Amino acid sequence: MKQLAKYIWTEEYRPETVKDIILPRNVKALFKRFVSDEEILNLLLESSTPGTGKTTTAKALCNDMGVDMLYINASKENGIDVLRTKIERFATVQSITGKPKVVVMDEIDGTTPDFQRSLRGFMDSFSHVCRFIGTCNYKSKLIDPLCSRFENGTINFNFMDKKSQAELKPKIFKRLIGILKIEKITFEEKTIQKIVDDFYPDIRRMIGIMQKHSFITNNIDNSIFETQKIDTELYEYILNFDLTSARKYIIEKGCNYSELYSDFFKNFIPLLKGSQKPKVILTLADYAYKNAFVIDKELNFSAALIEIMSDLKNE
Repeated sequence: MKQLAKYIWTEEYRPETVKDIILPRNVKALFKRFVSDEEILNLLLESSTPGTGKTTTAKALCNDMGVDMLYINASKENGIDVLRTKIERFATVQSITGKPKVVVMDEIDGTTPDFQRSLRGFMDSFSHVCRFIGTCNYKSKLIDPLCSRFENGTINFNFMDKKSQAELKPKIFKRLIGILKIEKITFEEKTIQKIVDDFYPDIRRMIGIMQKHSFITNNIDNSIFETQKIDTELYEYILNFDLTSARKYIIEKGCNYSELYSDFFKNFIPLLKGSQKPKVILTLADYAYKNAFVIDKELNFSAALIEIMSDLKNE
């Protein structure tokens, strides 16, 4: 079996064309129309949940259109010099294809307001030769003048409405099984369905969890959920008020946020002093209730952790 470091399923099975991406029919039809028209708007692909296909769609769209593409991870490359060198140089050199050039700005919400103000100016200056596709988790982190440049091309990738779930979950189920068959990994269909239900709409996490578990057992059965269970290491982070390590632990474990509340009630509460327990229980109950309605469950649980730490500090 290939080493994990050299062979990552999420990259190996990343769709390269819009046709192969799992999207609602109406959204896929929009992207297909861009391809057939050989023209696109400035697009902002947003989703509070990672792993829903924003970056994959941006790259596949450029690939299908046959345009010159410049990819920038904006959360890492966010200095003004990036605009003045990479983007300006890319936009001013004549396109080989004669088609509009496309700059893909991944995780654009990780940039500063100054960067965003400068980017807005670049988008206006090069609008005759260049289009911009931005991806983000939190549109609220973008300044209004920049958002207005994407006003007609903002597409939400959360797909949490019932109609979208009913359409997409069976397709995701089929895709996961297809990957396992290619990799010759045995599996239980009911386990695959539970993975889809628990981690929807984060397809990247689903695939990552399956690969990680397959290296342990070469079989995907209900034991996969045992590997996602947390231990006292997480509780120690919280008791030491280390929010960053706690969040990192939860993400790396691929924990189910909906199950964390009951797990904390059963296993974390007994570790607390008697006077600390009532406040923390009330906090858990409050955020467990909110969990059923919020779109971003990670954000909701992070807020719960902050309040729990505050409860403990004030005791």
